[in-house]
Amino acid sequence: MRLQDVNAVVTGASSGIGQAVPPTTADDARDLLDSNLLSAFLVMKHLMALAPESGASMVCVSSRLGMVGMSNQTLYSAAKGGLIALARGAAVEWAPRNIRVNVVAPGLTMTPVIEASFQRRPDPAAHRRLREESIPLRRLATAEEIADAVLFLACPESSYITGAVLPVDGGYTAC
Repeated sequence: MRLQDVNAVVTGASSGIGQAVPPTTADDARDLLDSNLLSAFLVMKHLMALAPESGASMVCVSSRLGMVGMSNQTLYSAAKGGLIALARGAAVEWAPRNIRVNVVAPGLTMTPVIEASFQRRPDPAAHRRLREESIPLRRLATAEEIADAVLFLACPESSYITGAVLPVDGGYTAC
């Protein structure tokens, strides 16, 4: 499959906003919800006007925390869980127009933001090992692994998949 063959829109913040510190004010909470849920709703709303008659595919990027709770991540989990519910509702609503909507739920992924968070710890290597030990596959995902899952759900080979949530989390949500 080639990327140029894919007709897709990817939504949902992937910056990790809200993952470091829980919101402390209503404005912080609004920023987190706007970034992780409202932004996806607005993209979906405008996709409907632009979707070709032959159909389309949308892949939303949620998080493992949209399916499980974690201390100090309550609102982030709620936003990402809301994104999953939004995508599933849209999948049912838009199926008659041959518009597929699916979700990728990444686990902890080695990105510059995550690397920087490790480096702020007194012992970065020990903190990374601790995080990896919470994942059944005992490692963090790569950005390429997440992109591959998005590409699969957007491509014609997944043409009968809609309303699905694909955890790409090394088995974290299976525990």
